[in-house]
Amino acid sequence: MSEQVGRAGFHAKHTKAVGERAAILHEAMRELDPQSVAYWAARNPNIVVADEQLNIAMVNDDSGGFARCTDRRQVLDYGESRVGLLSRKLREDAPDKNGKMTGGTVTTSLLVSHLPKSMCEEIEDFYPVLDATTGEPVVDKNTGAPMRRSRWVAADWDEAIRYFEDVVDYLAENVIPGGRDAVLGYDIQFSESTPHIQIVADTFAADPRKPGRLRVDTSRAWFSHRDVRDEQGKVKSGPAKMREYHEGLKQHLIDRGYDISPDFDEERHLAGMGKEEFGRSMDAERVAVAEREYVETKLAAKISVAEKDSKAAWEYKQAAKAELAAAEKERAAATAALEEAVEIKRRAKADGHREGYDDGRREARVELAEERLRVEAARREAAQQVDAARVARRALEENEERLAAELARLSEEPPDFERFLDAPLTGGKTVRATYNRVMAPVREKRARSAALLDEVRQEAKHSGAYDLEL
Repeated sequence: MSEQVGRAGFHAKHTKAVGERAAILHEAMRELDPQSVAYWAARNPNIVVADEQLNIAMVNDDSGGFARCTDRRQVLDYGESRVGLLSRKLREDAPDKNGKMTGGTVTTSLLVSHLPKSMCEEIEDFYPVLDATTGEPVVDKNTGAPMRRSRWVAADWDEAIRYFEDVVDYLAENVIPGGRDAVLGYDIQFSESTPHIQIVADTFAADPRKPGRLRVDTSRAWFSHRDVRDEQGKVKSGPAKMREYHEGLKQHLIDRGYDISPDFDEERHLAGMGKEEFGRSMDAERVAVAEREYVETKLAAKISVAEKDSKAAWEYKQAAKAELAAAEKERAAATAALEEAVEIKRRAKADGHREGYDDGRREARVELAEERLRVEAARREAAQQVDAARVARRALEENEERLAAELARLSEEPPDFERFLDAPLTGGKTVRATYNRVMAPVREKRARSAALLDEVRQEAKHSGAYDLEL
């Protein structure tokens, strides 16, 4: 179990219709209603029902503080009382010229912050890793065993509560436009994979032109607004505001003694993912890492086979060369014997010794016939060695073709997974950016594997395993 870096941050989601608050609270404060617990446990495999009793629901007490909430209706009623103070009516979405519904007032924000891992204890192999498309458990291709992931629980329950209260203090004082009064309620949850807090707030702040009334300040707080500019006088963007909020939150928590890192996971906290969406992306990341390890193992084995086949082809070729050299030597000896026989014939004829001439001719014919048989046998054997070397070369080429095809196949994403990566999340974003970040080292490793395969080929060519023009 490795030492964990403490990271603090939050992510925010916004909605328009006031009526959607009931659905948000149905999940966020589910422990207040056994039927809600059963409903969400059936849909969220991270929920540990036995720990639902540990969750803490709080409602704004309308006096600058918070009180224990016993019914979600308390939060809804408080929120409706603030809607009644708006100086302008809320706008509803209307179709634009392209038929897209737009223009409605953003009324509600859901802010979620997790307890840093450095303040948690890890329970390893607690949850199964589920396929993002089918919901079925994912099996590790290397081991054949179901993949599992950890659960994180608070190391100190009281300290965790203080941490979340400090998070609420910072967000209420520095981020939420209406301050503490705009925090309708929150729920500290200890019953899922990581302790976290869900804060439900409205987007209303005091109207400076109408004392006692409220106005919608969504853009001033979260998005671009002409009245909110940076030091250079440029309109400040939403992401720029979020970076400042995160920097301030971290400093706020560090000042209070929490051991956390000053950086934050920008891809997560600026992507607008909800906690369930982020959980699914993390499962996709775990599957991607397992797939990477499987690919690396399989590819390494195939490259090893290719190297062995290359060596075998080179040895076949060397043997064929040796056989041809021996055959050439025997052919040279036969040629010399033939020349010697011709010389014997010439000398016998010149001397006029008929008997010696006839004997020499007969001996030369016998030796020449025998030498021709030896040369022919050597040639046949050399030809067989060359054929064997060619077969080995072809086997090497076919193995390399299969290896290259396998590398290309492993580099492709399954169609179902591609559809998952591009499936829209809240706000129209996808998990592809997170997936690409995780797969970057995978793709780099595949590129190195392809380069290694090319080195194997070049080594074979350099050593002569491909040169069979003998």
